[in-house]
Amino acid sequence: MDQEYAKTMVDHLYDEGDRDIIFFGFIIGVVSFDREDAPYEKSEADRFNHALRLANFLLSDGDFSPGKSIRQENGNFRKTLYEGGFEEFRQDLENLFGGGGIDNIDLLAGPWLVKNNIGKSAPSLSDSICELFG
Repeated sequence: MDQEYAKTMVDHLYDEGDRDIIFFGFIIGVVSFDREDAPYEKSEADRFNHALRLANFLLSDGDFSPGKSIRQENGNFRKTLYEGGFEEFRQDLENLFGGGGIDNIDLLAGPWLVKNNIGKSAPSLSDSICELFG
């Protein structure tokens, strides 16, 4: 467990959230690779579950809200928030993961988080969040 790296990466997510939405695929990447960009020894299911736990942490204080991009018939995308909050977000992610694994493009580039409190810094990290980075 690398607490310093975990703090750096969560701070990065908060900074990125100030500028843009954060796709779930990016969150998967954050918990899948170390500071040298070497992959952690995690199964696909662990990578998915760790990303889900990190997303839940980001959502838990109301700093972020979950949403998804939906392709329309004309090829454009419509962004919408999950009305059911984290629970609906989690169920959708689990269905996408179950239907196509960790590399499912709809899992990586459909669901996202949007930051509600622009400029807000990341909170302190618990050991259980730091453990996701290792």
